[in-house]
Amino acid sequence: MLVHNMRSIPQNRSLAQQLSRSSTLFGALVVAILSMSALTYALSWGWLIPELERSTRAGSAENAAHSAMLDEETGLRAYLLTHDARDIEPYTRGGVGLVRANEELVVSAGSEFAAEMVRTRLAEERWHERWAKVAAETPPEGLAPPMAEGNALFDAYRTEEAALANAIDRRTKVLAQREQWLMGARVPPELALLMALLFLIRREHRALRDAVVAPLGELLRHVGRVRDGQLEATVDQAGLRELRELGQGMNEMVRTLATARGLTDSRSKILREHSSRLRQILEASREFSESLNLAYVVAAVRASTAAVAGYEGVIVWLMDDEHKRLRNTEESRTTTSQDAVLEIGEGLAGRAAKSGRITFECPQFQVSFTGSNKDPVRAIAIPLIVGARVIGVLEARSAEAHVATDETVEVIEMLAMHAATAIESARLHELTEERAQMDVLTRLFNRRRLEENLDAECKRCVRYERPLAFVMLDVDHFKAFNDAHGHPLADTALQELAEVIASAVRATDTAYRYGGEEFCVLLRETSAVDAMHFAERLRQRIQQRFASGALAGITASFGVAEFSVNAQTPRALVEAADAAMYESKHAGRNRVSLSSWPPFVLRVPKDELEPHLS
Repeated sequence: MLVHNMRSIPQNRSLAQQLSRSSTLFGALVVAILSMSALTYALSWGWLIPELERSTRAGSAENAAHSAMLDEETGLRAYLLTHDARDIEPYTRGGVGLVRANEELVVSAGSEFAAEMVRTRLAEERWHERWAKVAAETPPEGLAPPMAEGNALFDAYRTEEAALANAIDRRTKVLAQREQWLMGARVPPELALLMALLFLIRREHRALRDAVVAPLGELLRHVGRVRDGQLEATVDQAGLRELRELGQGMNEMVRTLATARGLTDSRSKILREHSSRLRQILEASREFSESLNLAYVVAAVRASTAAVAGYEGVIVWLMDDEHKRLRNTEESRTTTSQDAVLEIGEGLAGRAAKSGRITFECPQFQVSFTGSNKDPVRAIAIPLIVGARVIGVLEARSAEAHVATDETVEVIEMLAMHAATAIESARLHELTEERAQMDVLTRLFNRRRLEENLDAECKRCVRYERPLAFVMLDVDHFKAFNDAHGHPLADTALQELAEVIASAVRATDTAYRYGGEEFCVLLRETSAVDAMHFAERLRQRIQQRFASGALAGITASFGVAEFSVNAQTPRALVEAADAAMYESKHAGRNRVSLSSWPPFVLRVPKDELEPHLS
């Protein structure tokens, strides 16, 4: 192929003559293409496009006139029905728009649609003179013209308007089709000329490329491959004699370099693998120890084990508080994962937790305590041990059974040792945090948790402009109840009241014990009115719960505040709800009040609350 293309250039023709001949042919073809394009664009921009734009403007003006007529007709109907002078405004506005649209239509349409425009204008004037003006001038107490007469005149206008719109639309479509045809008619000859130009370019380029450019380009690419370390590549020995000799010498040099690099790579491969494993274990251990969030630590353990050991599925099982079951911590289990709960001694992870030893699962699902460097295994389970206590199991599974080397088992065992300490620390931290934010008596969140949540929610509301409401309630006459019945029964009352509150809140809301006999609820994505409905429902539930029995007569007074420009800080929101709650106290207790600025008591009407209470 290379020799054939080199001979395609006549021997008696120089490279300069060949380039001159090619340039002449290229110029002739380009001039022909440009001339044809210029003629087509002259016809299009000189005649078709102006006509099409004028027809399009006429269609837009006609649509505007029709919209104005519809505004007038709608305004008059509303005025005749309501006798409200404000409803006549669309009629007046439509009249002004109709005048402008008709003027634009006359200018744009010209004489081509004169007959249709005259009939449409006559229909418009008949509707205006015979019915619209009379209706518009009819006083509220006067007798309006018959609606049927207006409908008949407006229907006649619609008929004429439709004929005009259809005529303009047909004209626009015809002009658009002509423009498309004109643009399409120049495509075949231009395409033929372009194909001839491309063929000529390709032929001349191929001849020069195969004679000189191709051999040099191949040598340069080979140099680049050697520079990038691809020592197995060779160069084709084609082209001129000097180029062939140069390629042969480069091939010999590359073979010598490849032999030397192979010896070096074989010696450094083992060192790199050991270094990579140690680095991954170090990074995984550092990631475990840097967080006290249990979910984050478990996810990091799973990801690091899968990355370091090469297993597709990793499950972290954690021991329950009674040390009788293992719980799967995965958020979404794959097809290779086990059930969410395992008894101790059951399954691969259960056996590992019971024995405190590494266990292996064979391809036939048998469980054994030996398996490294022997038969293929599907999974490995390593107990997570802190001190002398098993806190969980790290289970690694693969889709295909393969031999688990001693090195792989040692890596997973080392990861499990670090993971056990990190998981136990995170669990203890989580338990401590939960107890620190929980009220001991009522099992509701305490004031510390309230301050944290309020600060976060107020910032979120400021940023995203979402609604937020806050409800405070205080047990009515609780001191008297405490003095009369004693502290044990008073504590029972607070516990049962907390149960009522906890059962009433949504999953997105949070209930707190503010202090003493005061409670509060943070209502996310809730407006003031919806918060009033919630507070009223809760008040009724409390009243019904303590309607009889040893705790009979307990009620609560509520204060509701909404996040707003006057209460857009946690402190201001709490103070607003507290002030509203004391308004309920002063108004007679056992009721709900809404805070406002300046403060006043706003109660939702009973008829508005009843649908929500049902």
